[in-house]
Amino acid sequence: MAAEELDKRSKQPQKKGLSDTRVRVMLTYAFSLIPGETPGPNGKPVPVDKSDFNTFVIPSDDARQVIRAATRSAYAEVCGLPQLAQANLKALLAQESKKDWTRQQMLMVEALHLFALSYFTGNAKIEEGPETTAASGTEETEGGESAVTQAPPAPKCPPEQKQKVESAINAYVASVPAN
Repeated sequence: MAAEELDKRSKQPQKKGLSDTRVRVMLTYAFSLIPGETPGPNGKPVPVDKSDFNTFVIPSDDARQVIRAATRSAYAEVCGLPQLAQANLKALLAQESKKDWTRQQMLMVEALHLFALSYFTGNAKIEEGPETTAASGTEETEGGESAVTQAPPAPKCPPEQKQKVESAINAYVASVPAN
């Protein structure tokens, strides 16, 4: 029940949750956060080839799961539970690393979590309009006008919400089998 309440923030009023279009837009914004190089196994920087967005894309349903995890992390941050936010992210990455993702797709998972966390804590906004392209996963608004979706206000965290957040994240972390 608590997990459903936490997931509400990442869902539009339709039963399916976030629309495919909204997920693609969030993936596009997340892509912009992926760095040009990342630390390699030996600690030395390894370049990231960002020339093909499609090599980073993950399926919409998987992206929705990442966004739901980010919603839990956002609540943990707002409730002053940074250790739980980290445990939630660690569990997400452990779960996703068991899938057959490429290095680029795992970078997308991390970036999508970061972007969605920022969005749901009120620290980001989504702009859609004619200057964005179909190749980037966004669609023009009617009449080609620009549309800006402000981030929702940061969630509140009364004591009962804090307990729900703790329970939801602890249940999620416990549900992810150890490596």
